[in-house]
Amino acid sequence: MIRRMEINNIILLAIAIPSFLCGFYFLYRIKLCRDYNLNSSNQKIAIIIPARNEEHNIGNLLSSIKQQTYKVDEVIVVNDSSTDSTKEVAESLGAIVLESAQLPEGWKGKPWACWQGAQFSSSDVFIFLDADTIIEPARLKNIVDSYLFELQESEKSNGVVMSIAPFHKIEKLYEELSAIFNIIMVGSMNAFTPFKSNQPTGLYGQSLIVSKKNYFEIEGHSSVKNKILENVFMAQKFQEKGTRLVCLGGKGSLSFRMYPDGFRALIDGWTKAFASGAGQASLSALLTSILWISAGFIISIALLFNLFVGDSVILWLILYVAYSLQTYWMLRRLGSFSFLTALLFPVNLVFYVIVFSRSLYYLISKKSINWKSRNVNS
Repeated sequence: MIRRMEINNIILLAIAIPSFLCGFYFLYRIKLCRDYNLNSSNQKIAIIIPARNEEHNIGNLLSSIKQQTYKVDEVIVVNDSSTDSTKEVAESLGAIVLESAQLPEGWKGKPWACWQGAQFSSSDVFIFLDADTIIEPARLKNIVDSYLFELQESEKSNGVVMSIAPFHKIEKLYEELSAIFNIIMVGSMNAFTPFKSNQPTGLYGQSLIVSKKNYFEIEGHSSVKNKILENVFMAQKFQEKGTRLVCLGGKGSLSFRMYPDGFRALIDGWTKAFASGAGQASLSALLTSILWISAGFIISIALLFNLFVGDSVILWLILYVAYSLQTYWMLRRLGSFSFLTALLFPVNLVFYVIVFSRSLYYLISKKSINWKSRNVNS
């Protein structure tokens, strides 16, 4: 019996340790926006914000834009048939409010709003931002400079398209349950591995910075009009045209609160997109993510088992602490998650699997979720 337990521990360790190390692969280094002291005066720049029932969020974003020392040429809010005071809040803060036309058949709401905003704008560069994001004080210049710098570095490419993963600011306890989702979402783009030669495989949904030329070359959001994860699918269109993809971390420049409307909104928000998003991840990102999550389950179960009947408690406890510290190392670069969340990682892993399974069920069964008064398929 003891001999069998030793063999089982060796087998589990042989799986758990390499799988644990995968966490250092997909979030090895996260490049951030910075001030390159570049001159953007020859470029007209527009911020385009699709907004549907965002009265509680849009004011924070527009106020953050208004307080910037660096000024853009246009701030356009596309009011997507809001039934609240989104329009009034946006107008009071000086934004150009464009009323969205009726949603055409075959379109999702966000791509339709973004497409109209881009067609309306007269600027050379578009910065698409979700209404729940916030630009940190004096950091808009860093965002623009980072785009212009990457553009200079892309002389051999057909321009560049840049996306920023916003820093997740936590205010309520239930928001901590987004921890594993954030790790997988940011890591799945293959943008932050140890290998600088690796190209991102997608773009983050909350932000998109691209020239008018590159945008209309792929027919913009009309090319992904029926997609929930529009930026992931647009990335493929840009790559087909030879446009280089760049992903950056948002810490210190762009932040947001994810699903501040409550626990149910958090579950539905991740459900509506996560399974379909996993299908678009690169094979290496998908494999390393699965292995890393598996390591967390193996370590947790093995520790629990050894607490009662095994004799390797110290060994598995060391691995448990190591996994917790690794999780915290990742989370602190992605959001203001607490150390307790990292220490109780099994809770987040179980929650992740439950919601992912729900998302997969909705995707396979083609069931829809009511999101902001519209039925959305996963």
